[in-house]
Amino acid sequence: MLLERYIPPNLRGPIRDAGNIGYSILDNVIGIEDGYRSAGERFKDELFENPKGVAKQIGSGMLEGAKGLLSDPIGTAIGTAKGVITDVAQSTDRAARGAAGYLPEGVELKSATMEQIRAANDAYTGDLFAMTGVIPAAGAGRAAVRAAGNVDVGARTADAIGLGRSIASGDLEGIGEVFQRSGEARSLSAARGPNKDDLDPLGYQGVKMDDYLSNADIGILDLGVNLARKPMSWESLENDLVIPFYGDRTSGGMAVDRINDVKFDRPVITEGGVDFMRGPAAQSDNAIWASNSNITKRLSDNAEAAARNNPNSRIVGMTGSMAPNANDFATMTGGAVGELIQNAGVPRKVAVEFDEIMRAADPSFVGVNSPDLRKWLESTSSPLRKTFIRLADSKPMKQGGFPDMALGRYAVTDTTQRDMPAGMFGLGAAEIDTLAPRTFNTPKGNQPQANVPHNTYNSQISGGYLGSLPPVPQGLLFKDVYDSMEGQLTKAGKPVNSAHKTHAIKTKVPAQKITPEVLDGILNYLSRQGR
Repeated sequence: MLLERYIPPNLRGPIRDAGNIGYSILDNVIGIEDGYRSAGERFKDELFENPKGVAKQIGSGMLEGAKGLLSDPIGTAIGTAKGVITDVAQSTDRAARGAAGYLPEGVELKSATMEQIRAANDAYTGDLFAMTGVIPAAGAGRAAVRAAGNVDVGARTADAIGLGRSIASGDLEGIGEVFQRSGEARSLSAARGPNKDDLDPLGYQGVKMDDYLSNADIGILDLGVNLARKPMSWESLENDLVIPFYGDRTSGGMAVDRINDVKFDRPVITEGGVDFMRGPAAQSDNAIWASNSNITKRLSDNAEAAARNNPNSRIVGMTGSMAPNANDFATMTGGAVGELIQNAGVPRKVAVEFDEIMRAADPSFVGVNSPDLRKWLESTSSPLRKTFIRLADSKPMKQGGFPDMALGRYAVTDTTQRDMPAGMFGLGAAEIDTLAPRTFNTPKGNQPQANVPHNTYNSQISGGYLGSLPPVPQGLLFKDVYDSMEGQLTKAGKPVNSAHKTHAIKTKVPAQKITPEVLDGILNYLSRQGR
């Protein structure tokens, strides 16, 4: 079968005469050690550093980071190249002109500098990727991106490599296969409609949502009670020691009073996450973190030990994002989902089944259709609140008439973390006061009283707010833990993965020194992100 017919006719000539373009695509896809870091090489590094996050975003057609990597050498490194990716139609039109069509006005190939040629080649590569669907076009509208659909990530990666090699060798048959597969995948995706990952790419819900999470309209008001976020640089932390403050994504100092057309009886006031160290408790008690007493004790003990062993270094508590459903512990998430359920109502048969399960965990459970449901959700223990929300976020309950739990989680999420992958550290940093005792909501004996108690957690750690950093993956920050587990096997004999490493960081709460080596890794990552 002649697969060349799948290539747009006006592209066949330029592809046959690719020449330097073939080299550029190979450089972009697999990386050629020539001292030049192409767009594709930076994309490859991002893929290896954060494979799950990249994979999810590729699959949902939302890989803004990759699109930035493709467009950066065009618009930023050179500033004069013309090949900024916008949409498939424009990509096709530009690519038909070959490499020369991407050079600055008035510059011919024979007189172009190597930098200009590389920029043009990177632009051409980006357009070819956009046309085949390997990377979604940067300016494509929501409908077009969804039509591209959730094409298998592995297949897209293989297509990227195959495309580069085929163009480098002038193999139109191989290129045609990529175009054919891409077209078939898009047609299939458009026919089947959105799947779970299309609707909810970051996993705010365990089961398929009714609508795209990005369509959620949240009524939210900043109460103005927090100090402003203060930007700071990673370089300023060199030789300091960082202790992980894993937290949910909830916002602080906000009033949420509506989710789509559901108007709350009373607003849900948020008080959590990275903003806690700038909020009322911080201003009153110098509180920088709140959690249950067993967690704050472990954090405090490790901070004190690190201070004793490193008297000339600051001990910094730094926030890291957990998965979206970590919000289930927070009282404000309970309030938000309570409002959703009370507005929707649950069919009696399903409600009876749900109540029976919940009362096995808590005999005093008020009932899912009770007018006191929100009150119960806000006043019960964190484990019971989590049990309730996770049960509601199950397939039988969702099919039985429960609203989307993702909407409640999303409503109380800090807006700067809505689209952030789990395990990203840096949005909140504070110096831990290792000499100050913890404060408590209900102190025992001579324990200090918290003047501004947290509604979810019973104890707080003191210190001073430092600022907000560009977030980075946990593996770059807690390098010692990651390095120490490299090559290890689980009890089942399988290689440890990122989930195991996350668990190790959470349980060991290590004090990671920001050495020049750690700092270099972080700064290289941020440089690749264009930050």
